[in-house]
Amino acid sequence: MKLLPIERYTLLTKLSPEEIKKLLEANVEPSKKGLRTTIGWSKPVTGKPYEGVVKNNRFEIIRIIDYRNSFLPVITGDISNEIVHTAVKIRMTLSIVVAVFMTFWMGGVAIGLMGCLVEIVNCIRTGSKFEPLLLIPFGMLIFGYLLVTLGFRSEASKSRKFLQDLLQGWEEGKS
Repeated sequence: MKLLPIERYTLLTKLSPEEIKKLLEANVEPSKKGLRTTIGWSKPVTGKPYEGVVKNNRFEIIRIIDYRNSFLPVITGDISNEIVHTAVKIRMTLSIVVAVFMTFWMGGVAIGLMGCLVEIVNCIRTGSKFEPLLLIPFGMLIFGYLLVTLGFRSEASKSRKFLQDLLQGWEEGKS
């Protein structure tokens, strides 16, 4: 079970690296600097489904959506020519801004959780009345984890399928 919102896999394809770059360039518009990709919401300008950079044998792209999802994966890939096929090593991660924000948010919740755990242990030891409000940090931690995980995984699976179909590929180890 994966706990962090990171996916790594390799797509194998019979297409040449040049064909892959042409397909990617046909589906990726140049990056627009600013908040639209940082907060995970943008409107397509050219009708292409992704924006980013395709350069040499590397690419860094993000899916263009017309709704808000801060947990869109940033997709990086390396294209390498193998003997029998072409391998595209893909890595999907959260944007740096979102990852830093969620680290601080979850860290603050974790500190609050520790304080509540101490209070719960004191209630058990002294036999005093248990306060249900002490469970709020547990709920916040679970909510934060599910928010990140579900938001990221749902978008990652869409991009995974898109890239597999676009590149006419299969995942390494699967046929």
